[in-house]
Amino acid sequence: MSTRLMSFPSCVCAIILAAAISPIACTQQATSEQTASQVQALQKKLSSAPATSHPLTAAEINLLLASVTERAKQQAAALQPPPVMAPKPKKSRVGIVMPQADLGPGYSGDKIGEPLRGMIAHYLGGPMMELVSLDSLVSQQIDAEAQAKQCDFILYTSASQKKTGGNGMSLFKGATTVANLMPMVQVAKMTGGMMAAAGSAASAASATQEAVALSKGVKAKSEVSLEYRLQAPGNPTPIAHDVFSQKASSDGDDVLTPLIGKLAEAVATQVAK
Repeated sequence: MSTRLMSFPSCVCAIILAAAISPIACTQQATSEQTASQVQALQKKLSSAPATSHPLTAAEINLLLASVTERAKQQAAALQPPPVMAPKPKKSRVGIVMPQADLGPGYSGDKIGEPLRGMIAHYLGGPMMELVSLDSLVSQQIDAEAQAKQCDFILYTSASQKKTGGNGMSLFKGATTVANLMPMVQVAKMTGGMMAAAGSAASAASATQEAVALSKGVKAKSEVSLEYRLQAPGNPTPIAHDVFSQKASSDGDDVLTPLIGKLAEAVATQVAK
């Protein structure tokens, strides 16, 4: 190809090359600055030469052709559509209300409510859900806080212990408002960021230690129940509600860990729907 171009007059070469070669700005990305200057000089040399002369050598023609080829590749690449990225899965935001808890004398109310919420957050934590703490205690305030924090779901939980032969009344039973489900006093608040960190960074060992501490009030042969209710902000009708129970074989038996595991499985299933 080089030999044939050399046999053409400079005017013909100029027509062929000028149709494809752009100014220096377009060649700077394809070649070095030195090569770009050479291309510019060759263009000037070609345009100023007599129409019947052969101003370019074979090497110079090859340089121009390489520049044209590189620019064509760049233009073809620019016309390629950008790769389609798979959309990131949407995380459902779940607001966890302070649990209501009664696991025996000295192990009730806010003393174990916050640690219990931390354990629930630990088991629910993962790529599918974003967990936030809801600190309000009255139903209307809980809904308003959940909406302000852009929650998709509100999770209410309760833990209770009954001795053999007890009435086994649910902590949720008979409650006419969400306020009846909440402990009367609240301490040790946890922010949404801390809740997320607890769900992702807490180790299995620390979760086990927390469960053991929470189970100190559990008595042998008693039945421990963990109840949950999942609903959407502004809608009092539960999306899901269930109670998980297990009998303690000895004093301080850690029955909370398997119950929280079951609760987390149930909630995750509902959230994924």
